[in-house]
Amino acid sequence: MRKTPMTEESLAPLSARSFWDKAGMWLSYGCAVHCALMPFVIGYLAVNGMGWIAEESTEWTIIIASLSIGLFRLFWSYFKEHRQPEPVVFFLVGVSLIFIAKSVFFVTPDGLEPVGMVAGGVMIGTAHFRNQSKCKCCQTSLVGASSNS
Repeated sequence: MRKTPMTEESLAPLSARSFWDKAGMWLSYGCAVHCALMPFVIGYLAVNGMGWIAEESTEWTIIIASLSIGLFRLFWSYFKEHRQPEPVVFFLVGVSLIFIAKSVFFVTPDGLEPVGMVAGGVMIGTAHFRNQSKCKCCQTSLVGASSNS
């Protein structure tokens, strides 16, 4: 396996770099929970004045924020830090599942849209989790290599 050289940019403190992975995980897993629970709590939310949570605009805001963080963090990490394709593959599968769910299942009344959305959110959250572990691995090996020099 080819090791990529670490640059000054990729040597930022691990906590600063992992913030985006943590934010992406929370947002993506939150999206999955939102989509899983919405069919069951939509009536309760409407009665209690929280119907905005079930609106399509809220859903798209969560999706766009999750995709933006994923594009930024996962591709940056791939090109600048570890060159491991696994997190990017998880992300692309998750994005594909979300867009398939929003396009195909939206027009059919079979109720499978939440299944695709939950699966996509879990895949994107897992992509951030795997990315964070790969970046920690690179940071650990880099620290070990620099202390041996």
